[in-house]
Amino acid sequence: MNHEFMRIPRVQRLEYLRAFLTSFSNGNLDEEEATKAIQREMAYFELEKAKALGRKRPRESKGTSTLPECLKMARHLALIDRFHRLTADAACALDPKQSRAFLLGRIWQCYPRFRQLLLLVRNSGQLDLPFYARGDAFRQEMRSQDDLEFDHLTVQTVRDLATQLELVNWYPTEDRRQIIYPVACVTTFTEIVALAGLPIATETYAQQCCHHCGLDLNLLTIRNDHYELSGGIALDVQGYLIMQTGSDQVFVKNHEVPLERFEQVLWKEYLGLSDMRPYFPVLYPNLRNWVCATLRISDRLFDRLLLSLIREPQRLIIYPSGGVLNYAANLAHLGKFLPPKTSQGNFIVYLKMDRKGAT
Repeated sequence: MNHEFMRIPRVQRLEYLRAFLTSFSNGNLDEEEATKAIQREMAYFELEKAKALGRKRPRESKGTSTLPECLKMARHLALIDRFHRLTADAACALDPKQSRAFLLGRIWQCYPRFRQLLLLVRNSGQLDLPFYARGDAFRQEMRSQDDLEFDHLTVQTVRDLATQLELVNWYPTEDRRQIIYPVACVTTFTEIVALAGLPIATETYAQQCCHHCGLDLNLLTIRNDHYELSGGIALDVQGYLIMQTGSDQVFVKNHEVPLERFEQVLWKEYLGLSDMRPYFPVLYPNLRNWVCATLRISDRLFDRLLLSLIREPQRLIIYPSGGVLNYAANLAHLGKFLPPKTSQGNFIVYLKMDRKGAT
């Protein structure tokens, strides 16, 4: 694939793209069936949000504007051909074991603005941007970041796709802004090789990514406090996603957090939100926002670690409870801020906790 596209189709959730692909009959597009498949996915999503928000009636979504956007993205990513027939690559996008790596590689290669924004987040350590669009003010603020031309919708699309692909995470602030931060080290072969002969540098987040990745993959060694090129890349290193993009390679590794460290930060942030009161109910999305930002991890990893501590308590006793989310305060209407469910199918809206053995 050598084609690049400056406009990223406005596909808010990858589930809509997958629903579009699964609707094909005998490998051919039926627009009516594709629309229905997208509508079913949207209806399920809206139903889940309505349950969490305590609404009796979920919001209706026609999905008509999403169909052409899914069609464009599928064509850009070579998941369908020019005759609107599925290609063999569509199976990779639908396979749960391959989907993330496959879609990440294709999206990275096809959309320059996706790459640019992800590298800007990495180089900056985090981005502090307006949450809502304000005319040309958003573009001007983006230009001040790194002289990049981004509108609000493009940033929102990249942010949402990159969040689902577990490259970034984000949270809204009280002053109507948003903080976007990396949850994975992303670097390229070219960047790592360019370090040869330079002194060790790990002051910035981007430097740390290149440093650790170069050493982990055996691309670099250190001698006399300077980087030197090593013999060759080690392909069997655990935890790395390696993508071939044209003449370069991209290396991705999500941050790893020991359970003990996660528990320490969880307790600290819980006490901050509960005003130092054990057993005081704290909203799940709020606690998740703060813990994820501190540890630079994805919501998915937070949910997995938190649920494991509920099942098998370590130093904390954690009590999940139900309830109704506040629409505005927790932005549950965006979906990202929906909490996970218990094994009984109920949303975990609140968390109460205390240390084991505390009196």
